[in-house]
Amino acid sequence: MARREELPYLSQSGILLLLILGVLTPVGLMSAAGVVAIVLGGDIGSLVVGILVVSFALATLGAGTALLVMFQRRTRLAREQVTFLTNVTHELRTPLSAIRLYGQTLQLERAGDAETRRQCVEAILRETARLGQLVDRVLEWRRIAEGRRTYQKQRARVEEALDEALTNFQGLLAAGEVELHQDRSSTREVYLDRGALAEAILNLLVNAHKYTGETKRITLRSRDVEGGVEIAVEDNGVGIPRAEQQRIFEPFHRGGDRLDFQAAGVGIGLAIVRDVVRGHHGRIRVDSEPGRGSTFTLFLPAAPPAGSGGKS
Repeated sequence: MARREELPYLSQSGILLLLILGVLTPVGLMSAAGVVAIVLGGDIGSLVVGILVVSFALATLGAGTALLVMFQRRTRLAREQVTFLTNVTHELRTPLSAIRLYGQTLQLERAGDAETRRQCVEAILRETARLGQLVDRVLEWRRIAEGRRTYQKQRARVEEALDEALTNFQGLLAAGEVELHQDRSSTREVYLDRGALAEAILNLLVNAHKYTGETKRITLRSRDVEGGVEIAVEDNGVGIPRAEQQRIFEPFHRGGDRLDFQAAGVGIGLAIVRDVVRGHHGRIRVDSEPGRGSTFTLFLPAAPPAGSGGKS
């Protein structure tokens, strides 16, 4: 799939710096040259004219570049909004279609036996849970984007948050859909927001599910390491090229082999995970190769020894 090259993205502070260096500085040089010309007279006229010409050219170039960058930034934001709305619409349509299909099956009494009716009800509940998870993800991202996301952390082990994430994840799956393994040995306490950490792990599990083929193998690990606790989600999916491994944490970014895989998604799950990890003063890394799966590893710092008075 052909990919469109974009200009480097600049924040508001970056655009301001560009304006200062590309526009205000040359204008200041022109003003200084004019003052020098007035004070010293015509003896250095050619030098002043040269400074004015060069400064005017720099100011024009700087202004044009600043306008181009600002236009590109607005275009990118508009494109991201359209992509986001398109992805959300697609994500909503799939479970809603399934709910309607199973609901009509029950309504028209096409499910003739108790087992078929039970399967229809389970499918409706599963797709409803998927809708709820999508809505929660969108609302969570809105709070993050508006700077309103806060974390209520308490001293605890990570295992309860992992249990909550697994329970919610299994509620999204049909029986036998995923070969799920666990290798959990962490006993160390950290300061954590249980709900937020569970949501982050759930996003990683859902992400692993999306980017694996028909045979889905996912492993959830936890262990104590020097200075803290590591949590890892490993899959046997399509993998991620090295060039994409930093950008995948940007909101709405889906590229490379993962985009070609045509997996559904809104594009905010990994951005939410990164924000949760940062809110816990932790780190996240990805180890992956195309065709060999991916492992996302979270590191959370250990809580100070009891009685030391320290708190994250």
